[in-house]
Amino acid sequence: MKERLKFLKLLNEFRSLDYELQYVKEVLDVAHQEFEEYYREWCAENDVDLAELNKANSKKVAVTFQKVDTTELRQKVNQKLEAESRDFKSVYRKLAKKLHPDMLSNDDPRKLEYSNAFRKASMANKEGRWGELFDIVDKYDIPLGEYEEAIDSIRHDIKRVKAVLDKEKSTFSWKLYESETEAQKVQVVKGFLKQLFGWKG
Repeated sequence: MKERLKFLKLLNEFRSLDYELQYVKEVLDVAHQEFEEYYREWCAENDVDLAELNKANSKKVAVTFQKVDTTELRQKVNQKLEAESRDFKSVYRKLAKKLHPDMLSNDDPRKLEYSNAFRKASMANKEGRWGELFDIVDKYDIPLGEYEEAIDSIRHDIKRVKAVLDKEKSTFSWKLYESETEAQKVQVVKGFLKQLFGWKG
């Protein structure tokens, strides 16, 4: 009972962080464009020659904005997942028996819901995103059995989500979004120009 309560506490922490991450990503979908427009407008109004800055710092800009080939990174992540492999096959099998769309008739009103949940659980299981898997396991009352390994795994996932959140919230787009005054917005732009171009204003 004690281990289950600890697991549920961690699962709720994961859910809260994951919800926050989804919110931050949705905000940034718009905020990146807003930042681009704002800083270019500010530069134009304050006689900051972006073309000249780009030209003078072309190598630095190229490195900053280069597209990274993620193939090698994905391989490293997969190797790490294999090295830290967790065995939740029995839990996944129980989940599949309950949620697999083939278990339901086409006119069953739960068909779409279960199909979506099963697809999400399959991806989470394949990619080692245990928090997402356990979220579905808990939602559909699928017995987890032993909690020790699940607790260790969800702690790992909480760290992962926190790291992604910190990275997203360190962007200039997010900082501009959180700015409440014009002076704060200007400081964000100046910080961006200083970091990218070494601009001293």
